[in-house]
Amino acid sequence: MRETPRAAPTRHANECAVCGMVRSVPIFCAAVLAFLISAYALIEDEAPADFRYVNPSGIHTLDPARMSWTPDFRVAINIWEGLTSAHPRTTEPVEGAALFPPQVSDDGFEYAFTIRPDARWSDGSQVTASDFVRGWRRALEPGTAADYTFMFTDHIAGAADYVKWRLEAVTALTALSRLRDGWSIDAAQAKGLAAHPGYDLIRTEAGLPEIPSASDPKAQDLEALTARANRSDADWSRLYDRFFAEHVAELDERFNAIGISAVDVRTLVVTLTRPCPYFLDLTAFPTFFPCHKSIELLQERYRGAPITAQGLVVYDPQWTKPDYRRDGYGGLVTNGPYRVSDWAFKRRLRMTVNPHYRRAQSIQCRTIDMVVYDHISAAIMAYEAEDVDFLPSMDVPYDHEIAHLSRSGQRPDFYLCDVLATYFFNFNCVSEMVAGRPNPFVDPRVRKAFSLAVDREAIVDNVLKRGDRVANTFVPSGVIAGYDSPEGLHRNADHARRLLADAGFVDGEGLPAIQLLYLPADERICQAAARMWEEELGVRVELRCKESKTFAEDKAQHRYMIARGNWYADYYDARTFLDCLVTGNGNNDSGYSSPRYDELIAQARDTPEPRRRAEILQQAERLVVEEDLPILPILHYALPIAIKPNVKGLYPNARLRFPFQYITIER
Repeated sequence: MRETPRAAPTRHANECAVCGMVRSVPIFCAAVLAFLISAYALIEDEAPADFRYVNPSGIHTLDPARMSWTPDFRVAINIWEGLTSAHPRTTEPVEGAALFPPQVSDDGFEYAFTIRPDARWSDGSQVTASDFVRGWRRALEPGTAADYTFMFTDHIAGAADYVKWRLEAVTALTALSRLRDGWSIDAAQAKGLAAHPGYDLIRTEAGLPEIPSASDPKAQDLEALTARANRSDADWSRLYDRFFAEHVAELDERFNAIGISAVDVRTLVVTLTRPCPYFLDLTAFPTFFPCHKSIELLQERYRGAPITAQGLVVYDPQWTKPDYRRDGYGGLVTNGPYRVSDWAFKRRLRMTVNPHYRRAQSIQCRTIDMVVYDHISAAIMAYEAEDVDFLPSMDVPYDHEIAHLSRSGQRPDFYLCDVLATYFFNFNCVSEMVAGRPNPFVDPRVRKAFSLAVDREAIVDNVLKRGDRVANTFVPSGVIAGYDSPEGLHRNADHARRLLADAGFVDGEGLPAIQLLYLPADERICQAAARMWEEELGVRVELRCKESKTFAEDKAQHRYMIARGNWYADYYDARTFLDCLVTGNGNNDSGYSSPRYDELIAQARDTPEPRRRAEILQQAERLVVEEDLPILPILHYALPIAIKPNVKGLYPNARLRFPFQYITIER
């Protein structure tokens, strides 16, 4: 998963916060803090929460099918519950909404989960197997599917075929609906139309040209198809109606062929494409959470069908709000230990105990506030003033001072977490031009040259000074049992210059100004890397610092040459990292595409023998960190967090998973 990008504190706030930790909070900081506290007090008529923690950026989404950011997951694991959940200390899978462990077939292909008889939604209704089917289907359907759809298509029998069938239909229905309504289609839509299994019928009815290779059509064939379709006077309305009706008629039958079956109210049977050693870890992940039937009241329907005119599955995006009312919808219903009772966007989210949760009476921490501060230094000041109890992030320019206070024992409430996560740079592997300039990073020799020119040790030891681990690989080495990463690349400036010369850029001549896209909190790392590239390679680097929203948009549209990135493990397996670089993966921000790499990942997926599987994954990782270099690993995080001494049951861990139901507060 991605960690949320954070805004950098102002210089004055930095200085004040350091003073507050090491010595005392100056008058300036106290004034700022008083203002912030009073601002939050305006929205709090109720009693203070038992426990308060800081989320510096607010919530991106509370939709489990669509979330991909750590702070969203932090709320999700507390208001929803999967078939399994995570142990509060080890994060290993334990019982969740289903009895534990499930029944597993001898060959490892089939899992039978029994929903607990006391599993309840926050409205008091029984959690059923069908609720999980509903939630998992949303994660597959075009319109609600997002970055983690691959977790289903890679592991659940029939899921990949279903998604392929649905996407083909969406492409065709979108094109047909445009033509029906008198709009033109573009070449991409024409290509999708030609690739649809029903294209022969469309071609005959509309007088369109035959496409010799629909999966990889020639440019002139696409141009001819696009032009002919836009000029055709075919009865597009009749063609659309036929395709739409046929697709709707097959929807449920096709979905029921997937290996997800609610055998009865309390029994969910899951059939995998192959044994998966970490499947019970996946079922604790938010994408695998259930969904209450009330959401169906907010589903968009076209002609009574559960899809839009274009074939998408779409819901009113307000469905995750606790106070949203429409068409009989009574607000967000969840099945975890807490429910959302109030949500003031970008300010505060309050969770209260779900009264119907099976151990609701034994949960001591009854109310939790997730509060949002624009600047993490303000959050640290609030922590110092006893206004908040937990800081899951302390990413500030002076975090090395915080790390020192932790290591020296001066602040036992500060912890350094050696996180199963990697900070890296993405190289744009796909765009020939960026901002009107040629993009040199489409050439792997240039990517490798820039990688060899970076002194990671200097960044970790002299720039950050937190105690992070140098990263020569994507997967943190020696952390995941049974897997050893390859050696990776080490700094070699001479080799870097030779590679750059081989690519046609002797001493950097001919290279455009290199744009480095990053977030405010990355300033130190990016400035250091830019200096190294300029000194060792003779290039000019333009630093492009953007706030989180603009940064995310530029990165998604590949409007960058180099961009910062990070990845936090979703489960204990090397594939949680390596899958990110598979062609078409929703988390593949570099646009990297290698048939060899994809083949290795697929081969590992189909290899049951653990040692051989690890060897294949190591080959795949070697390809991306020693040869193709779509990313440049920099470090594996050592992240400081803060937990008040009177907070018990909240444990620092390598995956930053914090279930709050185990917390007790000693006042």
